[in-house]
Amino acid sequence: MKNSIKISLLLFVLTFLSDLSSGEVEENNENTSSSIGVVEELSKIMPEATVLESEIPGIYSVSIGTSVGYVSKDGKYILRGDIYDMETSENLTERLRAESRVNLLKQIDEQSMVIFTPDDFDHTVTIFTDIDCGYCRKFHNQIKQVMDQGIRVRYMFFPRTGPDTESWDKAKQVWCSDDRLKAMTRAKKGTSLTSQNCLDDPVNTHYRTGLEFNVRGTPTMITDAGEMIVGYMEAESLKAQLDSQF
Repeated sequence: MKNSIKISLLLFVLTFLSDLSSGEVEENNENTSSSIGVVEELSKIMPEATVLESEIPGIYSVSIGTSVGYVSKDGKYILRGDIYDMETSENLTERLRAESRVNLLKQIDEQSMVIFTPDDFDHTVTIFTDIDCGYCRKFHNQIKQVMDQGIRVRYMFFPRTGPDTESWDKAKQVWCSDDRLKAMTRAKKGTSLTSQNCLDDPVNTHYRTGLEFNVRGTPTMITDAGEMIVGYMEAESLKAQLDSQF
């Protein structure tokens, strides 16, 4: 899977930097010089990586997509896992992931999504959905209540069974329907659609984006703030969760 490849590549890059600097950095080398070297090496090996000074002195965060790792300024040490601020209990690594999710979603054209929009809304959730997923259907059964809570829902297709499967074809049929909103509702009620395949459907793009986000089940929701919520939520609970982020 593409996401697994990116994680492995990130770890390889960090390990490479550690090997590169091992035994070559003396204690009296200036931190500024060694840190510049690490950033430059990362830029050469992985131009798409985002390298930032972390909240821990002497440690850089390295992000590729929504995958995050850490490397010391001299490149000798790498860290895997999440870093927490003990004073605030905030997961600093998850904050980086959330920022990455928001930035990645900005690159997706809304015209490629199936969007249920209330007259007035305060929040938007982007949901990776599978037509045949039971909890996706349960969530969609309350789509009116969700919109009544002032929540706009942007659906992206994520057929869990992958390409060339019945769920994948159903997603394409929804997209190729004249009225995609009605088609989405009918499909999630188990009604068969008769629309033909069309050109440039977004199912493959959505699916690959889901892998970038490390989606492992549906529904998976991405909030305005980039938080990932996995699983079903009732409309009122979702509203309270979204309100708590601001």
